[in-house]
This record gives sequence, structure tokens and C-alpha cells, in this order.
Amino acid sequence: MTRPSVRAALWASAGAVACGALAATPAPPTTPATATPPVTPTATSTTARPAVPPGTAPQGFTRIGGPANGLTVAVPQDWVALDLSRDDLDKSLTSIGLSGEALEQARRSLRPLVANKAVWASDRTSAATSPNRFATNLNAFCQESPDVPADQIVADVKRQLGQLGATVSQAGEVPIDDGTAVRVVYRLPSRGIDIRGTQYYTRSSSSGRTCILTLSTDKDGLQPLFDRIGRTLTPR
Repeated sequence: MTRPSVRAALWASAGAVACGALAATPAPPTTPATATPPVTPTATSTTARPAVPPGTAPQGFTRIGGPANGLTVAVPQDWVALDLSRDDLDKSLTSIGLSGEALEQARRSLRPLVANKAVWASDRTSAATSPNRFATNLNAFCQESPDVPADQIVADVKRQLGQLGATVSQAGEVPIDDGTAVRVVYRLPSRGIDIRGTQYYTRSSSSGRTCILTLSTDKDGLQPLFDRIGRTLTPR
């Protein structure tokens, strides 16, 4: 894992406090579905739910992403999503209702992900019930990386998160619908907000790239949802 991209993922997720205005906007169209030793994770919905065939979406979810992004992932249907592979960030942000300082903050937060052709999505209603006006969100992208074992990925990610002041509570390999992934659960203080984060790392056998999914919230109780989303991560 290369440090710049991991930091970009965390920065973009932490910047979701600027995107509270998304709570009142309709979701735009998304890409169709066709288009430190490791700590053993505790039992969660990652293993409790039956697997869904790769490329499909659970009931009530829709897939975002596609070949240009190098991956797809399923998110709740009422989430708003942006495809950053199109390199039209300003147009995308204004089209969903952002302006002024909120637009500028969102632009600064998401700009690093454009080079990675990432997808970004957010729960449109979450900011309204957050004391910090923080929008529960995710970003996902793929990057060139060497093929390394899961325990090395865990050690590297835990080191980088530690440098940022995060506390890791779970880290290890878990099953996903398209194989396996390294899953890391952490808490990260950022701008006075205690972010609850989860990252998934899985490797594409066809492209040889590693795909990284980062999910962030400032609320308790969303780990089952994050695990359900994470299980759908599918390299393209």
C-alpha cells in the first residue's frame, strides 16, 4: 500500500463534514450493475449474511463504479454518489447543490481522489442527525501495488493509521462476495470529530491492482452496514 493514496482516502472521508448540504439533494444516476500482528475480527455481519454473487447488489442497494474506476461496490439506494473518473469534480459538486464554502471544502477534500478515478458516495440524510453535520460516506479506488500477504497489509495500514493518531480495534482477513479482503476498523480524531472508520483492501487478479474502500461516520452502530457494503466490493 502506498502512503499517499491511503492518506487521500482518509482525508476525503474526513472532509465529509463539508458535504452536509447533500442531505437535501436528490441522488444523481449511478452506473448500472451491469456496466502488530493482525487481530482476528469479532463476529459481525461480514460473516452472518449470506454471500451475494459478485456483480449483483443486495435488496435495497445499487451498484456504483465500473471499468473506469476499476471496481464496483453496492450502496443503499438513497445514497448520493459521484464518479470521479470523469474529472469534472466542480460540475458534479454544483449539480448536487453545493455552493460557496461547502463547495470549496468538498472540492479540496475530493480533489486528491480524482487522480485515482475513485467513486464517492454519502448517506443523504446522515448529516441532519449528526451533531457535527458529518455526512456518513465512502470512497473507493484501485492503485498499483505489489502482491503482498494479508499480514503485511495489516501491519502497513496499522502503522500509517497510527501515524495519523488513529486507534485500530480490529484488523484481519475476511470473506467478501468476490473472494477475501483485509478489513481494518479504527477510530480517527479529525478536526474535533471522532470518526469511526472501516477500510477494505482486496486485490484484482486480472489487473494486479489493489482496491481500497474507506467508510466513515461519526455515529455509533453503523458497523453492520459498513460490513454489508464492504462485502460487495468487486474489482473490475
